[in-house]
Amino acid sequence: MRRAQGGFTLVELLVALTLASLVAMLAYGGLHVALRSWQAAELRQQQMELSTLTQALLRRLLESPQAVSLRDDEGIQQMAFFGESQQLIFVANLPALDDSEQLYWVQLLQEKQLGEEGLSWQLELRYLPFIQPEELNWALLAESLASDGEREVLIEGLSKPWEFGYLERRGDVEDDWQRQWRQRAALPVLLRLSPPRRAAAAELLVAPRDVAYAIFQSR
Repeated sequence: MRRAQGGFTLVELLVALTLASLVAMLAYGGLHVALRSWQAAELRQQQMELSTLTQALLRRLLESPQAVSLRDDEGIQQMAFFGESQQLIFVANLPALDDSEQLYWVQLLQEKQLGEEGLSWQLELRYLPFIQPEELNWALLAESLASDGEREVLIEGLSKPWEFGYLERRGDVEDDWQRQWRQRAALPVLLRLSPPRRAAAAELLVAPRDVAYAIFQSR
């Protein structure tokens, strides 16, 4: 009886190729899942770092209003600080731009954006070199900041706008949060930037440095 020759049959070869294909598919699927998980983790890390940097920048900006007094076009002497729930304008140094003592008009404004995904909001920084006006019109100043000012987007893609708040000190009476700060002789004691309800972000509470220093000196 003749001995069978060594080697693979066609059926064995097909089975081996099928198994190899299955192993390759499983390996590719696992690699793809691992890559997606790694990319998602990296994106979350980048978002957290960006959020931390943005919050630090906002804190520095809200600490920076200067106690500059001026007169508006209604003849009212007041602090160079105008605040509403969606924007505020003040005078400050911007050391990130230069190391000089140059003052700037600074505006933090929330703007509507209409994109492919619908309506959203973004928080913008606008600024112009400060020139002491003889009579200030806040509406015209806002227009100048919109048309001539430099601008940076700080936060974008917000489903709802955040809100600014201003803490008023009332002597012996309990301090009270205001939605507006207009034609006041002093800066707010605290500034608040609050996210919409049910948002994951925490609100930001900051005391302007000039106010904090004045309170410390008075004690």
